[in-house]
Amino acid sequence: MIETVRRTSRNVKRWQNGDMCLRWTAAGMLEAEQQFRKIIGYSDLAKLALAVEQDLTAHRAAVAPTTRQEADTLATIS
Repeated sequence: MIETVRRTSRNVKRWQNGDMCLRWTAAGMLEAEQQFRKIIGYSDLAKLALAVEQDLTAHRAAVAPTTRQEADTLATIS
């Protein structure tokens, strides 16, 4: 992707401002997008994210301090 953006922006002879730089970078990225490959199992990424979030929530609940004193102790340590 970076090489495609470089190749696209190499043809610019006069950079006017930051907006022009962003436009040429975006144009190069759109060109590079055509060469991207799909990730195998990309349709299941949402399920994976949900499963990780549920596991993380369960882990945090299991490790959470049970008393106010433990919570205060952890807060002062952090």
